Amino acid sequence: MTSDPLLAEVCRAFGLPAVSSASRLAHGLMNRNWRIATDDGREYAVKELRDAPEHARTQHALLRRLAEHDIPVAVPIADAAGETVAYLAGVGFTVAPWVDGEHLPGAKLDIDACDRLGRLLGRVHTALVAVRPDLPVPAQADPPSRAAAAECIERYLAAIAARPVPDPVDRVAADHLRWRRALLAAEVRPAGQGPERGWTHGDFHQFNLVWRAGAVVAVLDWDRVRRQPPGTELIRACLLHFAGDDGVLDLDRIAAVVRGYRAIRPVDGEVLADLVRRAWWHWFTDFWPLNWRYDRGDTSCDHQFISNERMLRWWTAHRPQVCAALSGRPE
Repeated sequence: MTSDPLLAEVCRAFGLPAVSSASRLAHGLMNRNWRIATDDGREYAVKELRDAPEHARTQHALLRRLAEHDIPVAVPIADAAGETVAYLAGVGFTVAPWVDGEHLPGAKLDIDACDRLGRLLGRVHTALVAVRPDLPVPAQADPPSRAAAAECIERYLAAIAARPVPDPVDRVAADHLRWRRALLAAEVRPAGQGPERGWTHGDFHQFNLVWRAGAVVAVLDWDRVRRQPPGTELIRACLLHFAGDDGVLDLDRIAAVVRGYRAIRPVDGEVLADLVRRAWWHWFTDFWPLNWRYDRGDTSCDHQFISNERMLRWWTAHRPQVCAALSGRPE
C-alpha cells in the first residue's frame, strides 16, 4: 500500500480501492500527475488541477461526447454523485483510466504513421464541430505588429547587455535577437482576416498522444480546447513533431501528415499557404521563453528557446519548401 496520504484520499473520494503503488510522472509544468495501481489490479492516471479547475467538468463532459464519436480519449471517472472533480484542501483532482502506450517523437513515425496522425487530427476537428463544445470563445488576436516585435527585441537586448557576466544562453539570445532585428525591417506582416475559426484541441503534440501498436490510443490534455483556424493547429502540430535537434524540419513526414489530414477534412492549398505565412510571422515575433527568462527570472524554458531558435532559422532559410510541405504550394 502506498504511503502517500493525498493519493489515498483521492481514491477514497472516487470510491476506488486502496492504492497499491504510485509514481509521479515527469510531464506537466502546471499540474502534478501520477500513475497509480489499486488493490483490484487496475491502473489510473491522477491529475492535480491547480490551473483553471473550474473548467474541468465542462471538459470532462466534452470528452464523453468525443468518445461517442470514436475519438480515443481517457474519460475521467465519476464519484457516487456523478462528479468528476474532487476537491481536497481546496485543490481539484481528477482520475481517469490509465492508457498503456508511449509518447513517440516524430522521428519514430514512419510515413504511414504520419498519414494516420494527420487523419486522426482531421477526425478530432470533425468531431469537435459535431459536439459543439460549451466553452467560452475569446476574441481573436491580431498578428503581432512590427513595432511591438521591435520593442521586445530592444528590451531583451538591453536586459542582456545589463547582465554583469552574460552566460551561454544570453549570448545565443543576443545573436538571435540581432538576427530578428535585421530581418524584421524587410518582412511584411500578414494582413486581412484569417480563415474561419473552428474548435481545436489546442495543444496537439507528442506528449499529449499515446501510441500503441502503430496507432494513437489516447489524445490527452484537453485543457486548451479553443477556436482558431483548424489549419493553424495542423501546422503547429507538424512543427512540434518534426523539428530535429538541429532545427531541421522533416518535410517528407510533414507532407504525409498534411495529406492524411486533408483526406478527412479537405482544406484549400492557398488557405493553408496563407496560414503558413501567418504561422511564420507568429513564431518570428513571439518571445515567450525570453519572457520567462528575463521578465520572470525563470530559466526552465531556456532549452525551448534554443530549439525554437534553431527551427525558426532553418524554416526561414527554407520557406518555399516548408510552405510546400505544409500546404502543397511553395511561397
